[in-house]
Amino acid sequence: MTDRPQDKAPRRNTPSVLEKVIGLHGHAAMQTKKNETNNKEEEKPTMWRFKNIFAAPVEVKADFVAPVHSKSTGQFNFIKDALADNFVFASLDSSELNKLIFAMEEYTVDAGTDIITQGDIGDYFYVIENGAVKFTVDGAEVGKTGTGDAFGELALLYNCPRAATCTALDACDLWRVDQETFRKILASQSLKHDEETKELLRKVPFLSKLDDNILNKIATASTTVKYAKDEVIVRKGDEGNVFYIIKS
Repeated sequence: MTDRPQDKAPRRNTPSVLEKVIGLHGHAAMQTKKNETNNKEEEKPTMWRFKNIFAAPVEVKADFVAPVHSKSTGQFNFIKDALADNFVFASLDSSELNKLIFAMEEYTVDAGTDIITQGDIGDYFYVIENGAVKFTVDGAEVGKTGTGDAFGELALLYNCPRAATCTALDACDLWRVDQETFRKILASQSLKHDEETKELLRKVPFLSKLDDNILNKIATASTTVKYAKDEVIVRKGDEGNVFYIIKS
């Protein structure tokens, strides 16, 4: 892969598109919780987030050391830019984000290769360095993406199969990180996120009287999203499906 001396221009999702993505993640989180507790005794609230993050039990140790794959400054900044618009990583601090970026390895595929297959359990999260990828659901093409975009995070975050088949339209240079490393890096931050979210929810007047059981469910389905100054959050006339709380 070649170095990239210039960062790509930042891209922003429109409010309506972002709300659909937030809804998708929230639905996946709650569906995972529903599937895993169906016909089972209610589990301890503190374990819910781990159930959503891990498809299989993963032991996270304080001394866990993520793999490191060398990158030039240009490559590092390229990946960082690709992750910047993905709210999945919005709650990561700079140390955790750097760890994730350095853990990503180079991966190349030929045109026509199925990088991800619908129905399979997620194994990698990808960033496209060069090339283009199409998304197919039940045999029908539903979209395309290209250089600077990322895909594959949903099945890594939640215990659900891949939602689409992702096929290389031409030879692609990719960066990828495996699910075990991905989850271990995100795990500690995930529990921290839920506790912070619960405290925030308790400050909302009409939610303050809810018990921990309900607050944990809301926290599980919540997502942190960052907006720049003057960026539109909600546009008049768009369908509203997301409830927002200002964190800071």
